[in-house]
Amino acid sequence: MTALFFAAVLAVGSAEAREERFLELLRTYPDRPPAQTFQQVSALIDEGSFPERDRAEYWIGSARLAAGDRDGARLWFVKLGRDHPQSVWVERSWLGLGDAAALEHGYTESLVWYGRAANARDAAVRELSRIDISQILVLRRRQHAAWAAGLLSSGIALFFLIQGRRSLLPLPAETRILLPVLAVISLLSWKIDAAPRAAVLMMTTGGAALTLLGGARLRAAPHNKLLHAALALIALAGLAFVAVYREDLVGMVMETFRAGPE
Repeated sequence: MTALFFAAVLAVGSAEAREERFLELLRTYPDRPPAQTFQQVSALIDEGSFPERDRAEYWIGSARLAAGDRDGARLWFVKLGRDHPQSVWVERSWLGLGDAAALEHGYTESLVWYGRAANARDAAVRELSRIDISQILVLRRRQHAAWAAGLLSSGIALFFLIQGRRSLLPLPAETRILLPVLAVISLLSWKIDAAPRAAVLMMTTGGAALTLLGGARLRAAPHNKLLHAALALIALAGLAFVAVYREDLVGMVMETFRAGPE
């Protein structure tokens, strides 16, 4: 009995010591590289139980997610759910799993996780899930619109190619006129941020291809010029939307149209 008593006291003391070390690691987190803290907290978890072990597992998952390690975050969130299925932190991990899926544009999967969080016991988790669901629904609509725009532009480009494949050379007059302008715009884009630059380059490259295909088609089939112009404009608009969506600039563009440029 005495041995069991001392073993129990020792276990309690060890658990309290691990708890103190965990809280100290959280307080001093900015003082060391994140990977070092992850390793030390993981070692504490492996040593045994302590009062906030579930919080520690959640913390590693959320911190890894914030650091961009989505796969690592998922592993820890799944471990948390397996080790502490009744923990309040498990409900919060559902939000993290939804965020990880959303960052990868897996909006259907993210809605599944946010849907689980909507039925959580914690009122704060339910409210956050409500906000997240509304945002994800908007993002999914934009994703579907980008897919539709891409397919439409590709279809029009294919139509131009089929009708004008025998007239690609010499270069159509539209292409000869626009190529220098598009080249200058592409060069000027190197002075702006990476995401807008990528969108501009995609639009100039795609625009050059569309002028070539469209000009060739018009040369081969000069009738119905009004329909041709309408199709070309639709293809260019679809290309622009895909480029803006791909670089996550839809919100910024909408805000610019709403409030005007600074």
